[in-house]
This record gives sequence, C-alpha cells and structure tokens, in this order.
Amino acid sequence: MARYRGPRLRITRRLGTELPGLTTKIARRQYGPGHAAASNRRFPKLSEYALRLREKQKLRYHYGLTEKQLLLVYKQANRMGGDAGRNMIELLESRFDNLLWRAGFTRTIPAARQLIAHGHVKIGERRAKTPSQKIKTGQSFQLNEKCLAREDIRLAANNPITEPPSGLKIDLDKMGVTVEALPNREQCPIDVNIQKVIEFYAQ
Repeated sequence: MARYRGPRLRITRRLGTELPGLTTKIARRQYGPGHAAASNRRFPKLSEYALRLREKQKLRYHYGLTEKQLLLVYKQANRMGGDAGRNMIELLESRFDNLLWRAGFTRTIPAARQLIAHGHVKIGERRAKTPSQKIKTGQSFQLNEKCLAREDIRLAANNPITEPPSGLKIDLDKMGVTVEALPNREQCPIDVNIQKVIEFYAQ
C-alpha cells in the first residue's frame, strides 16, 4: 500500500489522537469522521483486533510509513532480541526524517522527508537523499546554506512542535544537529500502546 496522501485531520479523528508528525492541525470535532459518527458523537466499542489495528495505524501515519515498511521495522525489532516494542520505537525514532523533525527544523515528518529527498540536508560532508536511513549516535547533519535564510524553516526551528529530545545537540545558527543520544521509548511523542502493535503482527 502506498504512503498516505489524503486528508490528515480525517486520520487523527479516526484514530482519536493527535499525530504531531503527520499534521500540526488539531481536530475541533471530538468524534470520528463521517455522517454515522457525527450522529452518534462517540467512538464505538472496538474489538480486540480493532484495538491492535488502531495502535499500529498510529505508528504508520505518524512516521509516514507504508504497510511494508512498518512490517520490516517489526521484523528487524524482533531479530534484535530483548523487548521488541522498545526496539521498534527506537528504530522508528532513529530514522533520518524523524530526527530532522524532532530537531524542530520542519513542522511535520513529510516536510522533513521532502527536504531530504530534494538534497537540502547533509550528513557530515555528504548530501543525503534517503529519508529512511538510520542515524547513529555521534553522527551530525545540517541544512545546506540555501536553507539558512528560509523563513518557514527559521520559524519552525524557533517554535518546535514538540520538545526536542535531550540527546540532540542543536545549533540554530548553523542549522545543524549532533546526535549525542538517540530518542528512546519514553521520549516517543505520541500516545501509543506498543504492546498492541506487537500483538497485531504476532497474531
């Protein structure tokens, strides 16, 4: 299944939670999308499968992954040993597009992905073009000189959507980041029951 490109508020309303990586907008209506939900004005009772699916969808839409990509993350997390849920979150948090967003340089993860894909970000001295690549502790990245004067990037950097993780050393003058420690499970910016996600894939 392709990456989602439809209405973003519809997703946050359907899942009943904010997904800051997907959109900065906040739904005014506290019920699901559609006429049936508008008449009931409440979320229906969900089956166990639906609960697991909803938690999985939170990860998928927040981090902007396809179904295949998220499945590959789960399989890799399982092979690592230990707590698969914690491994899964840490793998997602170490993605390049996510860290660029967590540093506050863009308003959403799709915007971070676009910056990287267009060649506006460097890892060390080399231009990066792969949003999904994993960043390791000790690596650094920065925006190129053409981006330093962009008003939208400056506004985002000075007013980040979420508090940047303590392990990211951010230089707002040079628009660069040194990764001293990768974000962990406790620093995940969304409310997700990761155990339900593991159960979804394990069933």
